[in-house]
Amino acid sequence: MSKDGLRRLPDHVVAPLLRALMCIARTPEARLILRPVEERRPPHWTMEDDYQVMFRGEVVGRIDREPDDRCEVTGTPWRWFLHDARGGSGAVGDVRTRIATGRAATRAEAMASFRRAWDETRYAQATR
Repeated sequence: MSKDGLRRLPDHVVAPLLRALMCIARTPEARLILRPVEERRPPHWTMEDDYQVMFRGEVVGRIDREPDDRCEVTGTPWRWFLHDARGGSGAVGDVRTRIATGRAATRAEAMASFRRAWDETRYAQATR
C-alpha cells in the first residue's frame, strides 16, 4: 500500500480498463462535419464537390475539387483549407486566417489530411 492509502490494481484488471477507455468515441460536439455548400462561391463558382468543414456550428475550413480543366497540380484535384476558428462568419467574401492548406488525389485523402492538421491546432486540443 502506498503512502496516500491507494492500492495499485493488478495488471490483469488495468489492461482491459485501459482498452475500454481507448474505445470511447469522441463526443458529438468534437466532430468535424463535412457539409455541401448551399451557394456558389469563388474561385470555381460551382456547388458540386465543394464542402464546408464545420465544428460546433462554425465554419472552420473548406474542402473542394478543382474542375479538371483548371487543376493546377496534376493528380491532386482536391484542395483543403483549415481556417482560424475564431475569425469571420464564413460567408462568401469573408476573409479568414489560414492555418493550414494542402492538396490530395481523393476527397477521403483531403479529409484525412484536414483532420491531421485540425488535431494539431489549439482549438481541437481544447476539446479533449
